Amino acid sequence: MSLVKRTYALPEATLGSFEKKVPTGERSAVVASLMQDWLDRDRRQKLREDIIAGCRDMSEIYLEVEREYHPLEEEIHRAVDKQPKARRGRARPARSRGRVRTGG
Repeated sequence: MSLVKRTYALPEATLGSFEKKVPTGERSAVVASLMQDWLDRDRRQKLREDIIAGCRDMSEIYLEVEREYHPLEEEIHRAVDKQPKARRGRARPARSRGRVRTGG
């Protein structure tokens, strides 16, 4: 990773607090991390806004597709509901739990 030195004007109180809190050898890394976090949040916010705008643009198409296919979906559900329920196992004749007595 190549490093580039830049000069920015920062509020004195903020800079003073930052320098007290962050050791000398770590300041550039902390600033770089903060800048990257800010850029990531900004990118995610723009992506979120684009997705919302796209959903709004597509809402009429989604409704049209729903109107077209909903009756077919209901027809399928009615057909499935009319079918007899499948049995889990084969039917067995009832057995007596008592002993069978033979003669006597």
